[in-house]
Parts: sequence; C-alpha cells; structure tokens
Amino acid sequence: MNFKHELVSAYNDMLDIKVSLGFSRHNYTSHILPFIDFCTDKYPGASEITKEMLDQWLVSKTFITDNTRRLAIINIRHFARYLNATGMHAYVPSSEYNVRVRRYQPYIFSDKELNQLFDSIDSLKNRKGFDSNPDLILPVAFRLELCCGMRPAEPFNLRVEDVDLKSGDIYIRKSKRGKDRHIIMSEDMRQLCTVYDGLAGKREWFFQYMDGGKVPTRWAHWNFTKAWQKTGLLSRGNNPRPYDLRHNFATRTLMRWVDEGRDVMTLMPYLRTYMGHSGMEETLYYIHLLPERIKASPGIDWGMLSDIYCAEEDFYAED
Repeated sequence: MNFKHELVSAYNDMLDIKVSLGFSRHNYTSHILPFIDFCTDKYPGASEITKEMLDQWLVSKTFITDNTRRLAIINIRHFARYLNATGMHAYVPSSEYNVRVRRYQPYIFSDKELNQLFDSIDSLKNRKGFDSNPDLILPVAFRLELCCGMRPAEPFNLRVEDVDLKSGDIYIRKSKRGKDRHIIMSEDMRQLCTVYDGLAGKREWFFQYMDGGKVPTRWAHWNFTKAWQKTGLLSRGNNPRPYDLRHNFATRTLMRWVDEGRDVMTLMPYLRTYMGHSGMEETLYYIHLLPERIKASPGIDWGMLSDIYCAEEDFYAED
C-alpha cells in the first residue's frame, strides 16, 4: 500500500469513528482529502506528514474567510493526532497556526421586536406558484424554536409520532452529534400544536408541505429573513437568524430565574439537558449575553465562570 492509500484509509477509519461518536461527517470532508492529495502529489516519496507540507499547502490555498482557514487547521490537527495515535507519523499544527475569529454575537430581541417579528411571521403568504403554507407551518415552528429552545432544523425533523399532544412531550431524534432527547412544551405551546395538528391533517412529518414533502430548513430561513425585513426594524449589528430564537430562549430562561430569585448555577444542568448541549460551557456561555442588571445578580457565580471564554477553539468548531 502506498503512502496516499495509507492516508486515505486512515482518514476513512477516523471518519467512521467520529461519525459513530455523533460528529458530522461534513465537518471533515472539506479539507483533509485535498490536503492528502497535495502532500502525496507534491512530495511523492514521503512517508509522513511534515510541517513543510502543511506550510506549503496553506500558502497554496485561498481561503474565503479566516474562519474557513481556522476550520481547515483544526481538521488537519485532528487528523494528524489520529495518525500519530495509530502508529503513523504526522506533524500536529501548534497554536501558532491558530486564527482568532470573532464569534457570532447572537441577536437578543426586545419584547417589542419579538412581537413585531411574530406579527410579521403570522402574516406570511405563499409565493405565487407555490403551495407550501407558510402561514400554517411557520408561526408554530418558529414558536417552538423560541419557546422550547429548539435548533432551527429540529422542528422540521419531527415525525407526527414524535409529538405527544396529550402530554406535551417532544422526542427529538438524533440532533447534534446524533443524540436524542425529550423536551416538554408549555401548555400554551401544546394547545397551539394541537390546533395546528387538526388543520394539517394526516401526514408523516409534523411540519409538511401540502404535497407531502418534508419542509427544508432553508425555506424556513428564507421566510424568517423575509418576515424580519417586513417589520421595518433596523438590526443592531448582525441581522437576526432563526438560531437566535434558540439563543433568546436560553437568555430569557436565565433572566426569569434571576428575577424569581432562583439559584442560577444550580439550575444550569437542567437547562443544558433541555437544550441538548454536549458540554456545560455551551450553556454557561449565555450568561455573558444577559443585561447588566442581571449580570450583577448574586445568583451567578462569576468565579466559577472565569475560564469559560478561554475554551479551546476546537470545542466550538466541532460542536
């Protein structure tokens, strides 16, 4: 077996392990194979991956953004570590290759903005020539994202049997990292879903086109942007995205706990489980998005949080 075949074989083995652990296959397909091709084409007699190979590959590549370059280095770092663990030799990119990228700042809606946004969502209509029923589907789906902290794709992956309209239990199948979880709707949300279910009729997917097709997340995202533009509101920095509804669920839950005088730090594991976070760092991140009056609450232990924002970048890239 030549060097290229060895690397490709190792890459496929690593990918199988990553996928079995719940990581997305897509995370590792964009950069590692092109890097292998470069190394074996430019260094045909090589038997290991060297620092020179990595440096030359980075010089030869044009990355669209700094974030793309950062992810490429992280991918190669994981691959190099895997090679070394299996007995092959590979240079592991050190911290000198790290690219500092500004993390996306979630858009935290005011009450007024949320009211205007959902008024706009509730008034969405079909585009001419389409039969997708945004006025029936999206008011419910987006409220699930806001009121239950669901990720944008999660409502549209629900089958009818995943939503128990009697108990309010929602079964979310294989979401991020392939993990399942159960969440419970509020009574208002359960009643809204019950009304929607009666209008939608018999179907396979809880949210489904009239022709029987599964609703794509990109369609929902397009309509969300359309609804926001329709409000006439000016965004403060980044334009809001559907994912920001999930962020708002987290921050509003924390603010409610603080206003109620609850011990926020004790309750954080419950929020982590509900939202399906793989690590506590993801959940604790939301504390720094809270208003200043909330940050001063004695219910938040800032000493415990001192290292949260220095977490290794690999963690966020994979999750």
